Parts: sequence; structure tokens; C-alpha cells
Amino acid sequence: MFNNYFLRATFVAILISSPVAFSQTLEEVVVTAQIREQSLQDVPISVSAIDGEVIEDRSVDNLQSLSASVPNFYVAETQIDTSISIRGVRSGANKGFEQSVPLNFDGVTYPRSQLARTPLVDLERIEVLRGPQPTLFGKNAIGGVVSVTSAKPTEEFEGKFSTSHESEHDESQSLLVLSGPLSETLLGRLTVSTREMDGWITNERMKRLEPQRDETHIRGQLAWTGDNDIDYNLKVETADFDSVGYAMEALAPQDGYGLVFRGPIAVETDENWVRSSGETFSQNTMDNVVFTVNIPMDNGGTLTSITSMVEYDSYEVLDVDYVGLEILDGTNQSEKYEQTSQEIRYTSPGGENVDYIVGAYFQTADVNVTDYVPLGSFLALAGPPVSLLVGTNWDRLYKQSSDMYSVFGQADINLDGNWRLTVGARYSSEDKDGSRNLTLDGTGTALAGSPLLNILWAGVLNVGPHSIASSRSENSFDPMVRLSYDLSDNSQMYVSYTEGSKAGGFDIRGNSIPGTPLVSSEGGWEFEEENATNIEWGYKMKSDRAQFDFTYFSTEYDDLQTSVFDGVLGFKVGNASAAELDGFEMQGRYLLAEGFEFYASLASLDYKFTDWKNSQCAYGEAPTNGIYCDRSGASVIFAPENTGNVGFDYETVLSNNWVFDANLNVDYSSEYYVTTNLDKNIEEGGYSKVGLVLGLESSDGKWRLSLIGDNLTDERIKVVGGTIPLARTFVRLASGGALDGIAYDAIYDRPKNVTLKLDYNF
Repeated sequence: MFNNYFLRATFVAILISSPVAFSQTLEEVVVTAQIREQSLQDVPISVSAIDGEVIEDRSVDNLQSLSASVPNFYVAETQIDTSISIRGVRSGANKGFEQSVPLNFDGVTYPRSQLARTPLVDLERIEVLRGPQPTLFGKNAIGGVVSVTSAKPTEEFEGKFSTSHESEHDESQSLLVLSGPLSETLLGRLTVSTREMDGWITNERMKRLEPQRDETHIRGQLAWTGDNDIDYNLKVETADFDSVGYAMEALAPQDGYGLVFRGPIAVETDENWVRSSGETFSQNTMDNVVFTVNIPMDNGGTLTSITSMVEYDSYEVLDVDYVGLEILDGTNQSEKYEQTSQEIRYTSPGGENVDYIVGAYFQTADVNVTDYVPLGSFLALAGPPVSLLVGTNWDRLYKQSSDMYSVFGQADINLDGNWRLTVGARYSSEDKDGSRNLTLDGTGTALAGSPLLNILWAGVLNVGPHSIASSRSENSFDPMVRLSYDLSDNSQMYVSYTEGSKAGGFDIRGNSIPGTPLVSSEGGWEFEEENATNIEWGYKMKSDRAQFDFTYFSTEYDDLQTSVFDGVLGFKVGNASAAELDGFEMQGRYLLAEGFEFYASLASLDYKFTDWKNSQCAYGEAPTNGIYCDRSGASVIFAPENTGNVGFDYETVLSNNWVFDANLNVDYSSEYYVTTNLDKNIEEGGYSKVGLVLGLESSDGKWRLSLIGDNLTDERIKVVGGTIPLARTFVRLASGGALDGIAYDAIYDRPKNVTLKLDYNF
């Protein structure tokens, strides 16, 4: 397989480097993947970079809309979190898991999944680093990192106002940016953005369109350079990003499900952008303060301090059964997260025989998660004793505090000739305290004060009251070594070996009593550290007209952290599996003619479990281990075998001195699983999605009018899916055990939309 990859890469490299007589050159892409500013083609890492101007022109305002155009990069926004996946590596569906692909924003790590929904506006660039990145970005970056850099205050006054509207889903956005000097030594920048949207799915029960969005984002920055050339930057940021409903539909009923849920209790299962569900909304606030100091040293190096405080609050009301029946309506969840971090690092002067970075990092964090789950009136149809559960509920409270420190270093050593050796490592130590308390309540019901309440919840819903707490400490050492060779002034090859780790922790979403038969396997409360070993081989080249990257990778994961839904209401977590992946990524740009650029990417991924015997079975699948199924050798969720992207950028000056530009972008993905139990009944079958941007800009750059089309082929793309909670339970109860059946739920990507946007720069 490696030989095939190498031949493909060599062929493409030869093709795009063939001589063509054009004078114009490609713009250089600058990244900070290794802390220093470097040309993208000089960085021996598999990384994609998207310039802030491109992000703005294509109206990209969140990670999910960006993901399709980046090789082996996938973002799934569900009703309760946002999952970032690189090369198929992601965190499971449990808020106790650290993110396998953290978001690093202006040098500060955002470890919680909901923080990935932060609006992305007024940016300098976004970088997607693939593969384990522990040395410079932290121990939990076991799958990769998304690094976001905001636009900085400018020495000259500049401003921008933009407004856009999409009529089909009634979406409106606006952006105001003001930047410039406030005094001789003080610079400032203010960014304000808003977004509103009605959605595209009709909720018949609530008589409204969903998902609705209401977002406000404010960022203020101050930059000051003192007499001693020390640079100070203070960033204060706040965001409200609220939603009503989500883009979910019930679908694919199996066997007896349609026979039970019909007539007055019928459930809409047609894929027609119509759903029926109770009240669902999410209210989120994020605040952060980042103070960065860069101190130039006499030897040309730089001492950097990054001090940050991040707070995040979320309150959600969910219809957890996802259908119009009153089963699990009115469920509410809240999450409060506070983080304080301090990083100090020294960066040596560049261009020496030995360039190095050393530093230390400290972080303290607290998270509180609560949820309240009531049982609705639909259970009355099952008759006693199940009907006695109507009006009962659980209250669950989870608390966690953690302290972590680490030291890290990386050195680039120029060897004789064209060889470079890079070595690096991070040592981390972390202490965590966690507790989970779940109580059952039947106040005002026939079960008030009765031990029968606990018995019925355990027997019907696999849930039991409990209180548990513990502490854990763990240390990790993650080394990296890389050897690079300059084939010429414009091309290089490299090979690297990296070890990564992701912290263990406690189960936030567990419902059952650890150590009792309600938990079917060990690890029902704590789970251990996850580890990865990654080997990469890469090739990069650049010329005046062309750039090309190729990476082959092979990674093994041990003690993979997994979360398994039991088909009722419960989740279990543990280190249940091992996995391995290999594949390649290649991406390139080619200047076809003056103002006419071609770009493309292609990725292949083979990601399979090598040992996972305790997976949730798909419907109709015979268990191989008690109630579980053996997934050893099976593909992993969100891991399409092939993905690709191709596009054209064109720009020309019209006779009236206006500038016309166009971008055509086509994204492709082969089929992939969207459920953790790998159920083929609702897998995503693959798609090709087309985007188009047409722009008209004044010659002085002040005015720009854009027409932006996304998903113009109107593909129905499943983002994530699952089994409707309690579906199988109710089919069996309603039929007295005579019938079996199930239905599914899926969250879909946005259908075709066309936006008109106006920009004014001043």
C-alpha cells in the first residue's frame, strides 16, 4: 500500500511542477504550527492553513462549515456537544472525556466540547494540525489540534462593516471591526458580530422552523509596546450563542416499530425536513481574558507569557426521546466550566544551528454538570407497573476539579548537509477529584416514598440512585523525534515518531450504580489514560506556481476511551478497545494562469478497531459477548475511507476597474458510520457537495458584493445519528413482548443555501 501512495504522490508532484511560462507567483502561507512563524511548506508536519480573508469571503463562521474542505477533518455538532475528529480520532459521547482534538485559540486550549461552538469571526488564520501534537499543544492533543489566531490591532486605522442575508432559512449576519492607534504606544481592536437564523426543519408540534440561531460575539484587544520593546496584548472576549431546536429527524423504522407507533401516537419517520418534538433550546455564554507578554532578550530570543481565564456556561432544555410523544420531554441540563492557565516559554533566535523552545504550563479547572430527567405521560399507555413511573424523575449532579502542570521542550538541530533532527517531549502531571450523585424522586405520585420507585427505574430503564466520589493522579511522558532532509531549496522529505496521551477521568453521563449488575462491565465510574504511537512520512515541495504536500501515517491507539449506549438511557465508559489507522493526505495548489488558481486535496483512511469486544450491538445483530458485540476489525465512526476537495479561484479586473472574483469548491466523502454501534441502517452513504462564491469588489478595496452558495446540489448529509431512546423498550412493552422494533434519529447538515453579502472597508 505504501508503494501505491508514493507513486501517486510522485506523479502529482511531477505534474504540478511542469514548466509553464507565467510570471505571477503563489502567495506564501504563513503558519505558527511550531510556535514560530514559518512558511507552510517549510513545516515538516501534516497541516492545513486557511487564511482569514478566505474564511471571511466564503462566510465560514464555525468549524463545521470549514471541515469539509480540509483533508481527514470532520466536525459533528449534536444536540449536546460538538465533536472534532481528525483522521477519525475523536472523543466519545461523554462529557467526562477530554477532547482528542482540542481547540487552541490564541495560544489557549479550549478543552470542553461546547467551546468549539464559539463564533469564528475576524481571524488571521485557522490551522489544522493532523496527528498527535503533545509537545507544543498539550498532552490531550492525541488526534491533532485546531489552532485559531485572531486578527490583531493594526498600526494604521482601519475598519470594516459587513452584512449578509440568506432568504431560504432567513439568516442574517453582521460584523463590525475597528482597529488602529489609540495613542503613540497603544493600539486597539474591537470586533462585534451578530447572527440570527430561523432554520429549515418544520417542527409540527412546536409550529416553528428549526434550528434557530441567535449569536452575539464581542472581542476587544489592546496592544502596547513599552520603551524596552516589550509587547503586551490584552484580549477580552464574550459570546452568547443560543439555539432553538436542532436539525434532527426520526427515520428508518424497523419491524414492529411502525405497527406500535401509528394512529394517534404516530411518529413522523419520513426524511422530508419535517419533525415532531417537544421544546428544545440551548443557551450558551463564553467569556475569556487572555494577557500575552512577549519580552525580547538580548540574544535575540523571546520570552513569552500567556495568562488566561476562560468561563463557559450552558443551559439546555431537551426533548430527549426526539419524537412528539411525551416520554422524556422537559429534560434540562446545565454545564458550568471555569479554567485558569499560565504558560511561560522561551523561544530561541531562529536560523541557528540549534533552534529550540522550552516552557512550562499550569492549568486549574472546575466543571459542574447537572441534569434533570422527568418521565412523561406516554408511559401510562404501557399499563401498570410501568405507568406508575409517570411523573417521576432523576436528578444527577457531577463535579470535577483538576490541577495540571507540564514542562515541554523542542529542539531543531541542523546536521551536516541538508539534514535536520527535531526532538521534543512533554511531561505532564495531573490530579483530578470527581463526584457523581443521582437521586430518584416520585413526589406527588403513587410511588412517593416507596422502595418500588428504585426497583421500577432499575428494571425498566436500567437506572439506579447512587453517590460516588474518588480522586486520581496520573503522569505522562510524550516524546517526539523527527528527521528532515532538504532535497532542494524548494522541497523536503521527513519522517517522524510521536507518542501521545489523553487523560483518564470519571464518567459524567453514567446513570447506574458502579459495581452492581446495572453496570455490565468494569470501568463504570473511572477510565484510564489513552495512548497513541504515530509514525509519519512526508514530502513537501514548492515553486513559484505550485505547492504540494504528501503525508503517509500509521497510528496505533491503546486503551482507547469509549462510551457505549445501552439502548435504553444509560451509557458506560471504559478503556474497552484498541485501534490502528493508516492512510495518506495530499494537498496542493497550482497557478494555472495569472489570477487563476487550482487547488485540490485527497485523503485516504483505514481506521479499524483491533480489539473491542464490548460494543453496543446494532438492531438485529446477534451478541457475541453477553449483551455486547465484538467490533474487532470493524471501521470506526466518522472515518470515511476516501475524502477529497477540488476547487478553482479566479480573479480579473473589469473594464470599469472593478475586480471580479469567483471560487468553485467541490467536497467529496465516501460512506461512513454515524452511530457508535456501527448500524448500517442509517450510515451516511457518501456525497459530493458543491459551493460557489461570486464577488465584485471596487478597485480601491472599499466595497465588495458577494453571492455565496453552499451545498448547491442540495445533498442530505447525515452528520451524526443514533437509536431513538426507549424505542425498542416501548415496542416490546406495548406489544406484550410479541413485537420487536426500533427507529433512529439523525442530525443533518444544512441543505442548499445562497447568501448575499455586502462588505465595506474604511
